[in-house]
Amino acid sequence: MTATPPITALPWYHRTHYPALLKLFSDPDKLPETYDEWLKRAEFTEKQLQKTGFGVARIWIRPVPFAVWCKERSVSPDQRARLTFANETARGLPARQ
Repeated sequence: MTATPPITALPWYHRTHYPALLKLFSDPDKLPETYDEWLKRAEFTEKQLQKTGFGVARIWIRPVPFAVWCKERSVSPDQRARLTFANETARGLPARQ
């Protein structure tokens, strides 16, 4: 039986949501200005993680559900919140076999 690789959750954005997310985030300066720049960087990160043996779960962050999630927890919609949201969501996904 082959061991399942550890899963890393990556926040993932849809092209149409990206401008609204940048307005929502308290730290938009940590992300590229354009979706295409972000996608290039995200895909590079994903490939690097996979090369080192990690499985990657793309976790979609949508403006309204993420804003609600942050408000419910009284957290700023920043990088830490995005990563926490992605990790919590990934833990709720069924394991791949």
